[in-house]
Amino acid sequence: MKMKERSLTSKLMRRFVLFMVVLTIMAIPVLYYITTAYYAEDLTDLVENYGIKNPDIDLEEDTLMGLFIQFMSIIVILFAAVLLVMRYVPQRLWAPFNDTLAKIKGFRVEKGNVPALKKSGTREFDELNATLEIIMSNSVNSYRVQKEFTENASHELQTPLAIVQGKLDNLLQDRLTEHQARELQDIYMEIRHMSRLSRNLLLLSKIENNQYHNFVSINVCEKIEQLLPKLEGIADGLNIDTDFQDTSLTVEANEVLMESMLNNLVVNAVRHNKAGGTIIISVTNGHLSIANPSDEPPLDADRVFSRFYRMKSSQKGNGLGLAIVKSICDYHHWMVSYKYRDGLHIFTVVF
Repeated sequence: MKMKERSLTSKLMRRFVLFMVVLTIMAIPVLYYITTAYYAEDLTDLVENYGIKNPDIDLEEDTLMGLFIQFMSIIVILFAAVLLVMRYVPQRLWAPFNDTLAKIKGFRVEKGNVPALKKSGTREFDELNATLEIIMSNSVNSYRVQKEFTENASHELQTPLAIVQGKLDNLLQDRLTEHQARELQDIYMEIRHMSRLSRNLLLLSKIENNQYHNFVSINVCEKIEQLLPKLEGIADGLNIDTDFQDTSLTVEANEVLMESMLNNLVVNAVRHNKAGGTIIISVTNGHLSIANPSDEPPLDADRVFSRFYRMKSSQKGNGLGLAIVKSICDYHHWMVSYKYRDGLHIFTVVF
C-alpha cells in the first residue's frame, strides 16, 4: 500500500498540535497544584484572619475555578495564535521553493531552455537555485554535444558505408571460393547492420529536432491495411492477424513517422516471437495494440524503450527500434506502454 504523502508544513502542524495537546495534559495537574497551594490557600487564610467564619461564597473553590479558567484561556489563545502562524507563515516562506519545484518539473533537457529561478532573499533557497541552474545548464550542454555528435557521425557514415556496400556487391558477383564468399557475406551483413544503425540514429535525431512538420489525417485501420503486404514481408513467414473494432479511428500524424512506428513494432514482434507464432494487431477504443506469443521471459518494462536495450539472450537488432517508437509517440503526444500477459508481449499505443 502506497504511503500518503503530506507537505512539510502539514507534517509540522500535525506534530505541533500533538506536542501542544501532550503539553496541556501534562500542565493541568501543575496548574491545579499552583492554584490550590498558593492563590486559593492564601485568600482563604486572609478571610479567616478577618474573622469571617461562614462566608456566603466558597472563596477557595471560586478562586480555583477563576484562575484555572484564566490559565486555560491563555493556553487556548496561545495555541490558536501559534497554529495560525504555523498555518500561513510557512506558505509564504516556502513559496520560492514551490516556484522552483514547478519550474524544474517543466524543464526538458531536449528543449535546451534553462528556466530562470527567482531570487528569494533566503540564503538556503538561493544556494539551491544556483546549484540547480548549474546542473541544468551542464545537462543542456552535454545533451547538445551528444546530439550534434550523433547527427554528424550518422550523416558522415552514410556515404562511406554506401560505397563499401557497393564494392561488396561487386565482389560478390565475382567467382569466389566458398570460404571467400562466406567471409564477404559476413562483412556485407555487418555493413548493412552499421548502415541501419546509422539511419536509425539519424531518424531519432531528426525527430528530436522537430524536423517532421507535415501532419495529415490518417485512418489507423486503413493505414495498417495499406502496409500489410510490406508488414507480412517483414514478418518472415509469421501470420499477422488483425482485429479492427474501431475502424473510424483517425489521428493527426506525420505519415512517414506513422509507418516507421508500425514497422518497428512489427519487427520487434517478429524478433521476440516463437516458431510458428502469430502477430496480433488490434485497434479498439482509441488504442493500437501489437501482441505476439513468445517463449522468452518478460522484457524489462522500465528499460524496454531505452536506446540500445536488448535482452541478454537476444543478439538481434541494434536496440533502437523501440526507442524510435517511443520518440515518435512522444513527438505526437501519444502514450506507448508494454506489458506481458498470458505468454504475450503486448505493446499498446494510446492516441
